[in-house]
Amino acid sequence: MEKTSAEDDCVDSGAETGGSDYSPLSSTSSELSMGELQDPFLVSIHLIVDPGQGKFLQHAADAVLAWVHPELQLFRVSERASISQRPWPKHHQNSSLTAACQPALAVILFLQEAHGGEEQILMLHRALQRPPWRYHHTEKVSNGRRMLPLTPCSQDFFTLSPGTPLWAVRQVHYGKEIVRFTVYCQHENYVDMVRLYKLLLQRRVAQKKEDFCFFVVYSNLDMEIQLSFKRLPRGQSPVVLDSAVMEVRVRDVGALVPLLPHPCSPISEVRWQTEDYDGNKILLQV
Repeated sequence: MEKTSAEDDCVDSGAETGGSDYSPLSSTSSELSMGELQDPFLVSIHLIVDPGQGKFLQHAADAVLAWVHPELQLFRVSERASISQRPWPKHHQNSSLTAACQPALAVILFLQEAHGGEEQILMLHRALQRPPWRYHHTEKVSNGRRMLPLTPCSQDFFTLSPGTPLWAVRQVHYGKEIVRFTVYCQHENYVDMVRLYKLLLQRRVAQKKEDFCFFVVYSNLDMEIQLSFKRLPRGQSPVVLDSAVMEVRVRDVGALVPLLPHPCSPISEVRWQTEDYDGNKILLQV
């Protein structure tokens, strides 16, 4: 697999390491054959939204991912039976989230700035500021590198519906474009969380640092899908999303059941449901 180029030495949200070389601490991604990385839908996300909003929000999610690839439908939106009373999250202007407000999952798009890409990145950033998207918070970046053109040292996050993942976009100077799912983990559960998803994905860790790592879920010459894990400081617990569920395709769910930290039950002929160490629901698709 083609390696991408060094971008930074610091990881805060998982939004800062697109286009970075794989860590020498890890099993290098180059050991992964392309044959292992040919299922772009190995990991996907189910979103549950209010009645009447399904088609609209499905289109919104697909439209954002289309900036990376027009057929990259990694989100499946379904409607709940009745309208949720869950309020929209409060805005956190010009600061990181408080310890009690960090959602457990984020989606970060790393887009090329080459060949006129800066204007396209800004267009997408502006699109995320219009309905149905809502601004969530701005995160300061400690390494001082630009996350977007004209917005130095900060990263804006948006959300599509209450109880669903955060979304962000940033530029990469070279290398592949990336869709990264970031799971925020309790400090004491981080190692177990990484081990669990390594078991489910049947992947090696591509890059790891003390408080951050990622797996390459899918890769081709132009783009990459990653699943990353960010260790939160002691005392912080991520907010489990009640309207989003991660789905992972597995080959043999029967072999996995005894190894999982929580009970795993069938909900259909092809899907089983369980939880990870932080209480996030996981669907296993056979």
